[in-house]
Amino acid sequence: MRKYPFGVACVVTLLAIGCKRGAGDGSVSGSGGTPGTAVADDLKGVAKQTEKTAKDIGHATADLADKAGASGQDAWITTKVKSALTGQGADPLHVHVDTNGRVVTLSGTVPSAAERDKAVNAARTVTEVVEVKDHLFVQANAH
Repeated sequence: MRKYPFGVACVVTLLAIGCKRGAGDGSVSGSGGTPGTAVADDLKGVAKQTEKTAKDIGHATADLADKAGASGQDAWITTKVKSALTGQGADPLHVHVDTNGRVVTLSGTVPSAAERDKAVNAARTVTEVVEVKDHLFVQANAH
């Protein structure tokens, strides 16, 4: 089975929608003119519908790209923050990094307040980060 690109399906659909002539008898609906004029009218209608559909697809594609770009950038920031935390000696199993809209949230448990400060400062060193939310807990000392 042969698959056709999305654009081919759109053009075929638009051609079917854009046709203004009556089926079978060669009559022209709405134009009152000659068959040559009907074809020209049909082509103009198809062109308008194609242009509208192309704009709609363009807007949808741009919206999707914006969403993908934001989540892709957040994933990249998360990776860079995790690398910075590891470089500072933070335990990656105990410090969770979540990024949304370039805002990094650190959560989990660290052994001391100094370790918490080190983790927060390491996250702030990543240039794309606009804010760091500290949701880290300091372990209570076991006696």
